[in-house]
Amino acid sequence: MKKNYSDNDLIKILGTASVQNEVIDIRIRETLESIRQGKAETVGKEEKADRKRTASAREKQPHRRKHKARRKIAYGLGTVAAVVFVSVGICVANPSLAANIPILGNIFTKVQEVFPFGKMPEDETKKLYEDKSVESAADNSGESAQDEGFIYQDQYNGITITFTEYYASNQAIFFGVCIESEEAFPAFAVMGDTDYQLIQANTKEQYSFRNTEVGGVRNIEGRLEDAHTFAGIMRVDYDSINIDDSKYEAACREAEEKDEELPAVTEETWDLYMDRYEVPETFEVQIKIESLRGYCREEIDAENGNQYKVSGSWEFSPCRIEKSIADIQTIQVGKVNEQGIGLDMIEISPVELTLHTIEPANRLTFAVALDKEGKKLASGSSNAYELATTGHDISTVTVYICDYNEYMDEIKAYALEDDKKFRNMLEERALFKTVVDTQKNY
Repeated sequence: MKKNYSDNDLIKILGTASVQNEVIDIRIRETLESIRQGKAETVGKEEKADRKRTASAREKQPHRRKHKARRKIAYGLGTVAAVVFVSVGICVANPSLAANIPILGNIFTKVQEVFPFGKMPEDETKKLYEDKSVESAADNSGESAQDEGFIYQDQYNGITITFTEYYASNQAIFFGVCIESEEAFPAFAVMGDTDYQLIQANTKEQYSFRNTEVGGVRNIEGRLEDAHTFAGIMRVDYDSINIDDSKYEAACREAEEKDEELPAVTEETWDLYMDRYEVPETFEVQIKIESLRGYCREEIDAENGNQYKVSGSWEFSPCRIEKSIADIQTIQVGKVNEQGIGLDMIEISPVELTLHTIEPANRLTFAVALDKEGKKLASGSSNAYELATTGHDISTVTVYICDYNEYMDEIKAYALEDDKKFRNMLEERALFKTVVDTQKNY
């Protein structure tokens, strides 16, 4: 497990460690924005176990994937030694600042080793703050003004939440989020193959392209930087914000007035009750967080068990989002076999690949994608078809679609035990197979 450093640990490191120490590189670069040091590429992620879709998801997802295909998708200081000298000098001149070396800023870099989707594209990341940390460090009045540049920040009952940056692809928005608590956080459990820690935020979100508010639970995946600070990334899938259920709500109101049973949304009735908003290239979002929840290593108390729960009201200014078009692809495949099973399209961004499969209403299937080297792409979210691509060569992608129960009961286990056997099983058992050359000009 990777070591997490507290601010006190950092102060010691700044005074004693060699100039190649990575922690120095990260912390000083955030404090002095003008000084940039290169970062090593994230090591390829271990494969992550597939997540079983629920029965309700089974009713909606196949049809949802076909509908989604209709969307339009646009594609000074010269040495490291000098940096250390300046940083240590600041701490010596003003000891009160040493304990408050800012960690707000490049959260994407901080948590990329544990975030399931890995590294965000640095050139396409948009900052949500004006960095005033240099000015704060130069002010020896004893009070830091570092937070003045963070406009997407709110404090409630001793907890400060800050949105620091975002990256918007053709599939989702990724927000960098810092949560600071005056009281120490409990020890959160680690999850997944990357050992990330998790805080869930109960949100209400208003988007400029839709008429109604979106409410739900957002995962903030990252890690504790110290006992009082959690840094993570919150991913907002467009499929969670583009559903227009106004016709269904109207049908429900009519049914209630007539004292009739409420209508059911199934694959057959989806078009009757549901529409989709077009997610534009630029739009605004205003977020409100009403509660936080984390899962801990040990029981906190008899009432909450191993769950950390905090209620509150954190409201943020409207934020303008602009989708990136760099390295974005939507590849229309449109292949279906005689059983009605196939691949509609795949979407690709620098961090993920999403499969859009086709299956008949009476058949439940499961799709698997392998990279050019035959390695399985693992899911990075609760949707088993949103796959993390960090560490994979996806110049060609092989997609297999299997019977759902057969895959879960007889094939899946080999993905973690024997790559060759897993590939052989897919070749033998798959109901559908296709190879997509992502370098081809479609």
